[in-house]
Amino acid sequence: MIFDALHGVDTGGGDAARDLEIASANRDKGIAYDPCPWSTLRRALRLVSLQAEGFTFVDIGCGKGKVLLSAMVLPFKRIVGVEFSSYLSRVAEQNIASARFLSRRCSSVQIICSDAIQYPIPEEPAIFFFANPFSYEVMELVLDNIVSSYLRAPRSIYLIFYGTSSIMPRVSEFLPMKSGGRARLRVSSVLGQRSINIFELTHCQ
Repeated sequence: MIFDALHGVDTGGGDAARDLEIASANRDKGIAYDPCPWSTLRRALRLVSLQAEGFTFVDIGCGKGKVLLSAMVLPFKRIVGVEFSSYLSRVAEQNIASARFLSRRCSSVQIICSDAIQYPIPEEPAIFFFANPFSYEVMELVLDNIVSSYLRAPRSIYLIFYGTSSIMPRVSEFLPMKSGGRARLRVSSVLGQRSINIFELTHCQ
């Protein structure tokens, strides 16, 4: 509440499912929006000594955009939020437009209202952020899209999984198998009271 009042935004959780305006057939596989602490992204990047420069940042299941707001103060090439709730997408867009008292270092910010399975993976160095957005069934399809794109056009890709401990055994099995062993786990730790796991798809020809 203090964060929202200071910056003139609405990032709080607790919205009723009936009000989210979700048209996707996967609406029952999503997990309720729960905003991350402000420092989550910066601390995650620090764990792997990763700089924002040159990367596109993609928050899959961005909700009201709190992680996007934290990404805006870093020098990313561009920032994308993907969210399948029309209501949450509108709130995120309003938050990005109206947030005050932020030192914005990335001015290219886009909210895409879409099922994550249908999101076209950008063929450029990218950091994907997942804050427990949906079930493993959907996660595997999204990861399949990302890895398939990487295999077509190898480049540096990082996958940050925050608060997804229940599905990590399956993610940890799927990524190396799908990528032909090119995905490696860089970090498996805890931020605050939640798990943090970071995988890297290395840039190799």
